Amino acid sequence: MAIHLLIDGYNLLHQVPELAFLMKENPEEARQALLKQLQEYQRIRRHRITVVFDAWDRAEPRSEVSIKGIKVIFTAQGETADDYIKRRAVKEKERIVVVTSDRAIRSYVETYGAISITSRDFLGKMEAAFYEEIKGEKLFPEPIHRKKLPKKARQRLAKLAKL
Repeated sequence: MAIHLLIDGYNLLHQVPELAFLMKENPEEARQALLKQLQEYQRIRRHRITVVFDAWDRAEPRSEVSIKGIKVIFTAQGETADDYIKRRAVKEKERIVVVTSDRAIRSYVETYGAISITSRDFLGKMEAAFYEEIKGEKLFPEPIHRKKLPKKARQRLAKLAKL
Protein backbone atom coordinates (compact mmCIF):
# COMPACT_ATOMS: atom_id res chain seq x y z
CA MET A 1 0.00 0.00 0.00
CA ALA A 2 1.37 3.41 -0.99
CA ILE A 3 2.00 5.98 1.70
CA HIS A 4 0.22 9.31 1.49
CA LEU A 5 2.02 12.12 3.32
CA LEU A 6 -0.21 14.97 4.47
CA ILE A 7 2.08 17.83 5.44
CA ASP A 8 1.31 20.93 7.51
CA GLY A 9 3.19 23.25 5.15
CA TYR A 10 4.02 26.24 7.31
CA ASN A 11 4.77 24.01 10.29
CA LEU A 12 7.40 22.12 8.26
CA LEU A 13 8.71 25.28 6.62
CA HIS A 14 9.39 26.91 9.99
CA GLN A 15 11.51 23.93 11.07
CA VAL A 16 14.12 24.83 8.44
CA PRO A 17 15.93 27.96 9.71
CA GLU A 18 16.86 29.22 6.23
CA LEU A 19 13.28 28.90 5.01
CA ALA A 20 11.84 30.44 8.17
CA PHE A 21 14.09 33.46 7.62
CA LEU A 22 13.18 33.60 3.92
CA MET A 23 9.49 33.42 4.87
CA LYS A 24 9.78 36.86 6.49
CA GLU A 25 11.27 38.35 3.33
CA ASN A 26 9.51 36.46 0.54
CA PRO A 27 6.82 33.92 1.53
CA GLU A 28 6.27 32.68 -2.03
CA GLU A 29 9.97 31.96 -2.52
CA ALA A 30 10.10 30.12 0.84
CA ARG A 31 7.12 27.94 -0.15
CA GLN A 32 8.70 27.17 -3.52
CA ALA A 33 12.00 26.21 -1.87
CA LEU A 34 10.17 23.83 0.47
CA LEU A 35 8.23 22.31 -2.43
CA LYS A 36 11.47 21.80 -4.35
CA GLN A 37 12.91 19.80 -1.43
CA LEU A 38 9.72 17.75 -1.20
CA GLN A 39 9.81 17.07 -4.94
CA GLU A 40 13.33 15.71 -4.60
CA TYR A 41 12.22 13.53 -1.68
CA GLN A 42 9.23 12.30 -3.69
CA ARG A 43 11.51 11.41 -6.59
CA ILE A 44 13.54 9.18 -4.24
CA ARG A 45 10.78 7.61 -2.12
CA ARG A 46 7.81 7.74 -4.54
CA HIS A 47 5.28 8.64 -1.84
CA ARG A 48 2.14 10.60 -2.60
CA ILE A 49 2.51 14.05 -1.01
CA THR A 50 -0.08 16.69 -0.17
CA VAL A 51 1.07 19.97 1.41
CA VAL A 52 -1.51 22.18 3.12
CA PHE A 53 -0.92 25.89 3.67
CA ASP A 54 -3.14 28.22 5.71
CA ALA A 55 -4.89 30.87 3.67
CA TRP A 56 -7.79 31.50 6.05
CA ASP A 57 -7.38 35.28 5.91
CA ARG A 58 -7.69 35.48 2.11
CA ALA A 59 -11.11 36.13 0.63
CA GLU A 60 -10.79 33.23 -1.81
CA PRO A 61 -12.13 29.69 -1.95
CA ARG A 62 -9.85 26.73 -1.28
CA SER A 63 -7.39 26.23 -4.10
CA GLU A 64 -5.64 23.04 -5.10
CA VAL A 65 -2.79 22.82 -7.57
CA SER A 66 -0.37 20.10 -8.54
CA ILE A 67 3.24 21.19 -8.80
CA LYS A 68 5.47 18.50 -10.30
CA GLY A 69 3.55 15.70 -8.64
CA ILE A 70 2.98 17.40 -5.27
CA LYS A 71 -0.57 18.42 -4.44
CA VAL A 72 -0.58 21.87 -2.84
CA ILE A 73 -3.68 23.09 -1.03
CA PHE A 74 -4.34 26.62 0.19
CA THR A 75 -7.26 26.54 2.62
CA ALA A 76 -10.38 28.63 2.12
CA GLN A 77 -11.22 31.79 4.00
CA GLY A 78 -12.08 30.89 7.58
CA GLU A 79 -10.52 27.40 7.29
CA THR A 80 -7.16 26.54 8.84
CA ALA A 81 -4.69 23.96 7.63
CA ASP A 82 -5.28 22.20 10.95
CA ASP A 83 -9.00 21.83 10.18
CA TYR A 84 -8.30 20.47 6.70
CA ILE A 85 -5.67 18.01 7.97
CA LYS A 86 -8.01 16.69 10.67
CA ARG A 87 -10.88 16.16 8.21
CA ARG A 88 -8.63 14.45 5.69
CA ALA A 89 -7.04 12.19 8.32
CA VAL A 90 -10.47 11.06 9.53
CA LYS A 91 -11.32 10.09 5.93
CA GLU A 92 -8.10 8.27 5.10
CA LYS A 93 -7.29 6.81 8.54
CA GLU A 94 -4.36 4.36 8.41
CA ARG A 95 -3.55 5.14 4.76
CA ILE A 96 -2.14 8.54 5.72
CA VAL A 97 0.93 9.83 7.56
CA VAL A 98 0.48 13.36 8.95
CA VAL A 99 3.59 15.54 9.22
CA THR A 100 3.20 18.25 11.86
CA SER A 101 4.70 19.24 15.18
CA ASP A 102 1.34 20.38 16.52
CA ARG A 103 0.61 17.98 19.38
CA ALA A 104 -3.14 18.55 19.28
CA ILE A 105 -3.34 17.60 15.60
CA ARG A 106 -1.06 14.59 16.07
CA SER A 107 -3.16 13.32 18.96
CA TYR A 108 -6.41 13.89 17.07
CA VAL A 109 -5.36 12.10 13.87
CA GLU A 110 -3.85 9.18 15.75
CA THR A 111 -7.18 8.73 17.54
CA TYR A 112 -8.66 7.97 14.12
CA GLY A 113 -5.92 5.53 13.11
CA ALA A 114 -3.62 7.81 11.13
CA ILE A 115 0.09 7.85 11.84
CA SER A 116 1.84 11.12 12.60
CA ILE A 117 5.42 12.26 12.72
CA THR A 118 6.85 15.57 13.89
CA SER A 119 8.13 17.97 11.28
CA ARG A 120 11.62 17.76 12.75
CA ASP A 121 11.63 13.95 12.60
CA PHE A 122 10.35 14.07 9.03
CA LEU A 123 13.18 16.42 8.06
CA GLY A 124 15.57 13.82 9.47
CA LYS A 125 13.91 11.15 7.31
CA MET A 126 14.24 13.42 4.27
CA GLU A 127 17.93 14.01 4.95
CA ALA A 128 18.48 10.27 5.42
CA ALA A 129 16.79 9.64 2.04
CA PHE A 130 19.04 12.23 0.38
CA TYR A 131 22.11 10.67 2.02
CA GLU A 132 21.12 7.17 0.89
CA GLU A 133 20.57 8.47 -2.64
CA ILE A 134 24.04 10.03 -2.78
CA LYS A 135 26.05 7.42 -0.88
CA GLY A 136 24.07 4.32 -1.78
CA GLU A 137 24.00 3.12 1.83
CA LYS A 138 21.60 3.41 4.74
CA LEU A 139 22.32 6.18 7.21
CA PHE A 140 20.51 4.36 10.02
CA PRO A 141 20.75 0.58 9.58
CA GLU A 142 18.00 -1.59 11.04
CA PRO A 143 18.62 -2.83 14.60
CA ILE A 144 19.69 -6.46 14.71
CA HIS A 145 17.61 -7.49 17.74
CA ARG A 146 14.08 -6.27 18.20
CA LYS A 147 11.78 -7.40 20.97
CA LYS A 148 8.33 -8.56 19.95
CA LEU A 149 6.05 -5.53 19.86
CA PRO A 150 2.26 -5.40 19.66
CA LYS A 151 0.90 -5.63 16.11
CA LYS A 152 -0.18 -1.95 15.94
CA ALA A 153 3.29 -0.81 17.07
CA ARG A 154 4.98 -3.05 14.48
CA GLN A 155 2.70 -1.69 11.74
CA ARG A 156 3.45 1.89 12.77
CA LEU A 157 7.21 1.28 12.78
CA ALA A 158 7.03 -0.46 9.41
CA LYS A 159 5.23 2.49 7.85
CA LEU A 160 7.60 5.04 9.38
CA ALA A 161 10.59 2.98 8.19
CA LYS A 162 9.39 3.54 4.61
CA LEU A 163 9.68 7.33 4.92
